[in-house]
Amino acid sequence: MTLWVAVVWSLFLTAMPQAGAAVYRHTDERGNVVWSDRPGGTRTDVRAPQVLSPSKVLSEAVATPSAPAVFTPYQRVTLAPRSAPVTLDQARRGVPVRLETVPRLRDSDRVQLSVNGRPHQSPLASRVLVAMGLEAGRHELVAEVLDSSGTVRQRSPVMTLEILPAGVPASRP
Repeated sequence: MTLWVAVVWSLFLTAMPQAGAAVYRHTDERGNVVWSDRPGGTRTDVRAPQVLSPSKVLSEAVATPSAPAVFTPYQRVTLAPRSAPVTLDQARRGVPVRLETVPRLRDSDRVQLSVNGRPHQSPLASRVLVAMGLEAGRHELVAEVLDSSGTVRQRSPVMTLEILPAGVPASRP
């Protein structure tokens, strides 16, 4: 047992000078800064880094919550109406729907397309939304403006999109 204690103490004493060893700053011929334990450059004392307790950081974050950004409503949020019905083949490939906002969509906001009351796509920073894979019939489309936290803050009026059954031409009388 005493032999182990002696070995541990000798390792500890050998490592002690390394803990307080000097660090030298050298500049090579290309101007790159190199840090080393070899003398010859500028000696620099390196302090031990300050370690923060994770519980302290979490408690500070909880104690000082950031205030949510104030959402300013848009003067207008609309989906541009389509002048003609859409064929089933077109609907399966995707129907682009143009979004109009006044003022233009802010960088912090996103828009998602809702079809028949359900989100149809992920929120985007885009003025063109695409309704894809819709079946024949009438569908209610709404553009939803989401703030930076993902909360729906404003909705467009409902736009009805008619998709014709297979075999029915797009230009009906």
